[in-house]
Amino acid sequence: MVHLYLTIKALLIDFDNTLVLFNEDQFLVAYAKLAYPYLTDFFDEATFFQKLLQSTLQMIHNDGSQTNAEAFTNNFIADTPSLDFEECNNRFRHFYEEKFHELGDTVIVVPYGRELLKRVLDAGIQVVIATNPIFPELATHARLRWANIADLNITLTTHAENMSYCKPHPEYYQTTLGLIQRSPEECLMAGNDPISDMSASALGMTTFLVDLDQEKGRLGILSKEIGNSAKKEAKRFQYRIDASGSLEDLEHFLFNFERR
Repeated sequence: MVHLYLTIKALLIDFDNTLVLFNEDQFLVAYAKLAYPYLTDFFDEATFFQKLLQSTLQMIHNDGSQTNAEAFTNNFIADTPSLDFEECNNRFRHFYEEKFHELGDTVIVVPYGRELLKRVLDAGIQVVIATNPIFPELATHARLRWANIADLNITLTTHAENMSYCKPHPEYYQTTLGLIQRSPEECLMAGNDPISDMSASALGMTTFLVDLDQEKGRLGILSKEIGNSAKKEAKRFQYRIDASGSLEDLEHFLFNFERR
């Protein structure tokens, strides 16, 4: 049933440590171990790991001049003339097609995530998986399968190929809203990060901070870098948290929301 009285028309929701819990550093190490065999003829293992980390950070600091996917690849192949752009992308694509799925065992699905999204969609509200876009589309859709939400009628999932910014840059949210053709006042952003996710409020979006289970979801080196970026970005704008709680609390907030 569509509830036409609702003022929120789109729910933007974070993915990592919001819909799934995982230990970030352990995930990164496992990722590198699975991906490295696809590029052993270009790098030793230590160099590969450093390239992987540096190129991911390049996406986090992307300035909009190229897609995040382009930022990653251009940085990854720098100083390696024998590895060109197309070959690099092909190697990683094979990894995502053949091995990436094995990392699904490293995440814990947050209870009630699928149920929440189904209720939101049944109410006629758009759903955007507003995950920080550091994975390519192929990997991002695999991750949705891990969370058991890939079959839902999701309007948009942000990924490295359709984004040129990362959180907490307000431009990330501007791009996302442009793709779904919604105004900030029509949208609610929910996620576990008090700056990266709540920075959506700088555009006028309503925000909801999702409680994080600290024992199961642990942040790591990438989140520390994102956090440093977030602190710098926070100086550019005022951000706020409108409400907080569990995913069940988020549902109650959304369906009982009245714009002040």
